[in-house]
Amino acid sequence: MRQTDKTVSAMSNEGRNLYVVRHITDALLKLMQTNRLSDISISQICDEAGVGRASFYRNFQSKEDVITKHLKALLDDWWINAIQKPDFNLVEAIFEHYWDNGELCIMLYEQNLSNLTLESIRSACGPKPEQSNIVAYTTAYFSYGLYGWIDEWFKRGMQETPKEMYELWRTHNRA
Repeated sequence: MRQTDKTVSAMSNEGRNLYVVRHITDALLKLMQTNRLSDISISQICDEAGVGRASFYRNFQSKEDVITKHLKALLDDWWINAIQKPDFNLVEAIFEHYWDNGELCIMLYEQNLSNLTLESIRSACGPKPEQSNIVAYTTAYFSYGLYGWIDEWFKRGMQETPKEMYELWRTHNRA
């Protein structure tokens, strides 16, 4: 939508930017329900979102970037709430997070985009540059292993509950 002095919002720049990001994200996810990501153009996303291409490229580098940032935002929101629980368990909480976002996760899996899920897991609990080598190797092993479990869970239609998945994980990963 072309902004003029009559149509510009009274929102702050930050508020307008959040509005644009939300609409672009929602538009892409809606289009992905009936189209493969590779078949969706930036113009289609912008038309569906009611924003200009400049707004898209001001906020995102690619269609995949829209999804990556959306997954990160979901994880960030999840993390804030999850760690406040008195009985917090990282692995079970991660399974719960993906369960709560199961429709999105299965859609990404079906479109061969589960690598984006891996990147979200790596950002949450994977190795960090500032970690010592042994800590980085351990967190890499943990995050990639957890991704393998989650990816297979998506592939099988998420039949087990998060609690059941955690129990399977816990039982299988006993030293």
